[in-house]
Amino acid sequence: MHKIAILGAGYMGGAMTFPLAENNLSVNLWGTWLDNEIIDSCQKGIHPKLKKALPDSVNLYYSRDLKKAIEDVDIIFIGVSSDGFLPVFSKVIEVIDKNYFFFTLTKGFVNDNGKIQRISKIASKLFYNKFAKEEFNWSSIGGPVKALEISKNIPTVSIYGTKNKEMENMTELFSTESYRIVTTDDVIGVELCSAFKNVYSMAMGMLDGIYKPSQEGMYHNFSSLIFNQGIIEISKIVGSAGGNRETVTNFAGIGDLYTTSQSGRNRLFGELLGKGVSPNAAYRKMLSSGELAEGYFTLKHSMEWLASLNSGILYDLPLFKIIYDIILNNKKPLEELKGLSQIYKK
Repeated sequence: MHKIAILGAGYMGGAMTFPLAENNLSVNLWGTWLDNEIIDSCQKGIHPKLKKALPDSVNLYYSRDLKKAIEDVDIIFIGVSSDGFLPVFSKVIEVIDKNYFFFTLTKGFVNDNGKIQRISKIASKLFYNKFAKEEFNWSSIGGPVKALEISKNIPTVSIYGTKNKEMENMTELFSTESYRIVTTDDVIGVELCSAFKNVYSMAMGMLDGIYKPSQEGMYHNFSSLIFNQGIIEISKIVGSAGGNRETVTNFAGIGDLYTTSQSGRNRLFGELLGKGVSPNAAYRKMLSSGELAEGYFTLKHSMEWLASLNSGILYDLPLFKIIYDIILNNKKPLEELKGLSQIYKK
């Protein structure tokens, strides 16, 4: 019987305890140093993000107990933010003395001493620094996996990217009637779709902020333009990075961008901007209520990563540049987004 530890007690970490517990798997939920209040609340009976109790079989651990939380398991799910991934995974590598199967829910990029890296790249580097002769067992998880819906057993299909056959077969252990899993060997595609859908969903949120208060239901054409262009650009990014463009037309790309554009923290961040709130003020406002817009960090880091990938790729990503200018150069959302239609012929 496999034993599992989930690192990160926020939305997704908490949500994943439900399908795993439903399959009678032993689950340890470890909270980072930022999750102490979440663990406190769970100890009292309610997960504060999910607004419900976790399964009775879940064992709770505070940040100080990382080694204890993972020492008797063989599978580790990582559900921390991209900003927290490097410090958390570094601590994991420091305390472990055996190999594990790593499944990550983290989305975005990390800054490794000034170099922007994909999550799987920096993870493999840290792993091989300690376990040079071991196999790096890794899977990137993507697809439309809204945490609240997983916790409520609402039908969800997630996509797991791995090149490891044993890990591919292992996904059958996690699947339930309502949480279904498909697999692909395109780790790059899944990882990049998961990161960039957060960026493009912020533009969808901006339209909500601009039009919804006075013209609800009257900007579907514009939303379709933004959504379609987002998928086109994610496909170009994935292809340039060596991933499979077909991954973008499946759950990892279209499916995940649709869900994230409909609801969630990145869409909300964009909506605040569309209503006229400055990017810095919107970020602080959300952070003060415990909500992190992951796309904000992805946007900041990915410009440099894209340039290192292909010096000319930004010319093929007009919507990305527009979002970047709105959020990091304080351009006006409506003016910039309206300009997108001009890239198409008369």
